[in-house]
Amino acid sequence: MSPSEEHAVARRLAVAVEANYGHEVVSVSRIAKGMETTNWLVRAPEERFFLKLYRSSANLATEAAALDLSQSARAAGVPTPAVIPSLAGKSLCSQGSLSFAIFEYVHGATSGVALSRPEMAQSGQVLGRLHASVRERTGLRDIATQWLSLDVGRKRAEFGRYLRAIERRATQDDFDLQAVASLRHRLALLPRAADLLELLPPLARQVLHGDYSSPNILFRDGRLVAVVDFRPPDLFLPAFEIGRAALNPETMTAGHGWLDKSLAFVEEYCRANPEIGQSDVRFAPHVWLIQLVRSDYGLRQHYSGTPEQRTVLDPYWLQRCDAAEAILENLAELSEGFAAAWELREQ
Repeated sequence: MSPSEEHAVARRLAVAVEANYGHEVVSVSRIAKGMETTNWLVRAPEERFFLKLYRSSANLATEAAALDLSQSARAAGVPTPAVIPSLAGKSLCSQGSLSFAIFEYVHGATSGVALSRPEMAQSGQVLGRLHASVRERTGLRDIATQWLSLDVGRKRAEFGRYLRAIERRATQDDFDLQAVASLRHRLALLPRAADLLELLPPLARQVLHGDYSSPNILFRDGRLVAVVDFRPPDLFLPAFEIGRAALNPETMTAGHGWLDKSLAFVEEYCRANPEIGQSDVRFAPHVWLIQLVRSDYGLRQHYSGTPEQRTVLDPYWLQRCDAAEAILENLAELSEGFAAAWELREQ
């Protein structure tokens, strides 16, 4: 989005907020975070709000369901910002081509960085409470079955297309060279990922946060103060979200001690959600490793996304590659450690 486009959108948002929420707007400014939405800071005379602007292609019904999910979690004690209702009582507002939601603003918080051991423990405790609070939601689309199937031939062809496209480039930069090396290694790991997938026991399926990752977990002075950006509710694998959050690439690649941090996360998760099944915890590292091997997230955005996406996701792609290696090398120890944490859940 160019500066002139950004200014035009900000002016339209200011008008829409005043009309639909009754707040006088002093200014609207872009917050340079967010992949699927654009995010904005709305300043009123005496308060601030966080505004999430949805893409024109967004399914507004499912996005409204995500807002409802976040507020259900909030009612259960999960620290997530309040959604501010419009004058018409709606959580998601549309005016012309603009569709957006407004939240209370979380002051002075940071996110998207490597976490300390106490911060990882807090993250685990909050995710456990969140999973426990939404466990009983049923009647939703089950997206786990498709994920549990891996077409190795199709995935090889997908990675091969990236390799051929890079090889055709007249000049290859450092990222291209790293991408080639990582893609070739992932091609070699695909059969291992397929084997791990076949060996998974039956795993639970339930509603999750959907994107419980470092950018969406906000801390202030070492204390977890907010969980944001819930995704539309589907039934998926809690093992996936446990593995992803306990073994987040930002923390794993920041230095030594990541294994201890991941165990601290899982111990607190299990204490907060003691009804979680042992297999869902023990096999969380396997599930996340399978995802890291098969996913092109970060790579895809580099070659077909926007400059903004490349700035954010180029380092994340490389972190994910390093995290996959570390999990693979320590898979047995991780699995046993996670299972031991589950055994301690009621102590």
